[in-house]
Amino acid sequence: MSSKRVIAFHSYKGGTGKTTCVVNLAAVYASMGMKICLIDFDIYAPSLTSYFGVTPEFYIHDLLSGEAGINDVLVDYSRKIKVDGELHIAFSSPSKEDIHSIEIKYDNKFQLKALKQFLSIKRQLLEKEGFDYIFVDTSPGIRYWSINALASADILLLLLKINGMDISGTKKMITEIYDSLTRFGLEARLVLNKVPGASPIDKYNDEYFQEMKSDIENTLNLPVFLSIPCYCDVQFNRSEFLSALSMPDHPFSQKIREIPKLLSLIT
Repeated sequence: MSSKRVIAFHSYKGGTGKTTCVVNLAAVYASMGMKICLIDFDIYAPSLTSYFGVTPEFYIHDLLSGEAGINDVLVDYSRKIKVDGELHIAFSSPSKEDIHSIEIKYDNKFQLKALKQFLSIKRQLLEKEGFDYIFVDTSPGIRYWSINALASADILLLLLKINGMDISGTKKMITEIYDSLTRFGLEARLVLNKVPGASPIDKYNDEYFQEMKSDIENTLNLPVFLSIPCYCDVQFNRSEFLSALSMPDHPFSQKIREIPKLLSLIT
């Protein structure tokens, strides 16, 4: 097993399909018999309570404030999706008051304390609770809490769409955030999501894609880890729920199932 066991998903802006990818990947790992923790650290625009249809007693906000421990926050979702392993989820509160409090109640001193607490929780989950992997969904953009989450990660999967805004914004984040984190051991990779080519109107051109991939890697100075075509029936399906499990033969599911093998090569 790879020693790189905390994997964060981040993006320059919303709409990249980040959350869809991370929840499906976490479920795939659980289906492989592993004990998985999925943490919703998109605390400015949380969506996992809606996605999983859960109203937990405690949220990430309660953990950060010291009102709950990590075992209080985790919800065991394993039986509901009937996997061989385990999937435990820590949810962020969708309450407007809780989201607003993140900015106004917690000063820099508290945030530094919270980062140390998060690193301690990481060790507890992996060493004491026996989790195989921790997957972290983060808030898009340059946010303090996102940086905290990334600082605790071993691998960063940075999702972007192949348009000028995403590429230029991602380049800015790499310069301002990732360069310093990678010096402390963070492994960063690009995931090109919603790539044109799954639509019959815009047929996939491998030669063009390889040129584009090379150009993006040179521009951002990071390797492309994976490319996922834009499967509209998944990405824009209002009822999409763990497609990688419910539709295992779908090309999107097959792409997600490539990730464990690719991650195992990052040591």
